[in-house]
Amino acid sequence: MKLLLFILLSWISPLLLANEIVIATTFSPETTEHIIKQWQNNFPNQKVRLINRTSSSLKRLLVQPNIEKVDLVLSSSPFLFQDLQEKGLLLELPKTYQNTLVPSQLKSTTTAVAFSGYGILFNRNLLKQRHLAEPRDWNSLTDPAYFNSLLLSSPSRSGSNHIMLEMLLQQKGWIAGWQEILTLSGNLSLISSRSFNVAEKIKLGLATAGISIDSYANNLNNQDLGFVYFPHSVASPAFIAVHKNNQASKPALEFIKFLLSPEGQEVVTSPNMAKFPLKPLAPNSRQYEQQKKLLAQTPIDYDILLLRQHLVEKLFDNAVTFRLNQLKDVWALIYQKEQKTNRKLTALRHQLTLIPVNEQQAIDPIYLKRIKNDRYFLLEQEKQWTDFFQQQINSILVQLEEIK
Repeated sequence: MKLLLFILLSWISPLLLANEIVIATTFSPETTEHIIKQWQNNFPNQKVRLINRTSSSLKRLLVQPNIEKVDLVLSSSPFLFQDLQEKGLLLELPKTYQNTLVPSQLKSTTTAVAFSGYGILFNRNLLKQRHLAEPRDWNSLTDPAYFNSLLLSSPSRSGSNHIMLEMLLQQKGWIAGWQEILTLSGNLSLISSRSFNVAEKIKLGLATAGISIDSYANNLNNQDLGFVYFPHSVASPAFIAVHKNNQASKPALEFIKFLLSPEGQEVVTSPNMAKFPLKPLAPNSRQYEQQKKLLAQTPIDYDILLLRQHLVEKLFDNAVTFRLNQLKDVWALIYQKEQKTNRKLTALRHQLTLIPVNEQQAIDPIYLKRIKNDRYFLLEQEKQWTDFFQQQINSILVQLEEIK
C-alpha cells in the first residue's frame, strides 16, 4: 500500500508543479507582481511564484546543482544570462522569439521583452534647499553643492548600475570616465544595496539625487520628484530566458509569448512596469520621442561590457566602495581649501581621480581573463590598487597642508 501511494504521489507531483511557473528575477516586487496579475487574468489556473534577489545572489543560486526548479529568469543584467549560458543552464529559444536588442552572444537562449533608459532621479524640494538647478547630465552631479547627498549602487551589486557606469566609460573614454565617476563619488552619501533602493531613498528625502533606471523613477509617480534622461542614454533591455532545470518549459514559453504579444507589450508599458515596448509607439504617444531617441543611440558594446565585467566591479569597489568615507573626507578638504583660496585646485582634483589601470589594460583580453579567472593575480592587483590609491591620498593631504 505504501509503495502504491509513493508511486502515485511521484506521478502526481510533477503535474501539480507544472501548474506553477517559478520566475527568478532581479526586478522589484511591485514591477513583477503587476505582470503576474495580468498573466493570471488570462491563465487563472497557472500560478506564478517569484524568487526576487540581486543579480549576484541569483547567479549563486541558479548555478547550484540541487536547487529547486526554476522555470524562467527575468532581469536587465546581461552578466547573469551570460554566466548561465556559459554553464549550459539556459534552453535554446525558438528563433521567432529573437530580436535585435539582445546581444549577439545571447541571442540563441535569451530574448528581450521591453527596454528602459538611464538618467538622474532628483528630489525637487532638496534641490531648492541646496539652491541647485535641476541636474542635466553626469557632470551636473560633480558640483560640490551635492556633497554627501547623491546615491548609486555598486556594479558588483546591481547590473543596471554596472551598465550605466560602463555606458559612461565607453562614451567618455576609460580615463575620462573614471575621472567623472571618482569626482561624483566624493558627493555620495552612501552606496545603495539595490538599484531600486536608490529611487526609494530619494523619494523619502534621504538623498538629493541619484542615477537610476527610468522605470523605477516612473513607478514613484510623485510630483516632488523629477527624472531626466542622460543625453546619450542607451536602450537597456529587460531579458528573459528559460532555465534548463525547469519543471514547466511549455508554460514558460507561453509566458514569454504572452509578454511579446500586443497585450503583453501593453503590460510592460503600464505605470507599474513603466518600460518601453519593443515596437515603435504611435507618434502621438507621450513616450514616442524618448523611445525613438533611445533606439537611435549607439548601443553599448557588449563585447567590452562582458569582457571587463569583473575588472569594473573590482576596481569600483576598491576605488569607491571600500574607501568611500576616506574619499569623501579628502574631497571635503579640497572643497574647503578651494572656498578659502577662491580658486579651483585642478591639479589635486586630477590626482584624486587617477586610476591604476590604463586604457590598454581595460581592453586587453589576456589581462581581463586573468582578473576573472586567476584569484591570486586578482589579489595581487587589488593590493597594488589599494597601495596606489593610498599613496595618492597621502600625497594630496601633504599638498593641502602646504596651500595657504
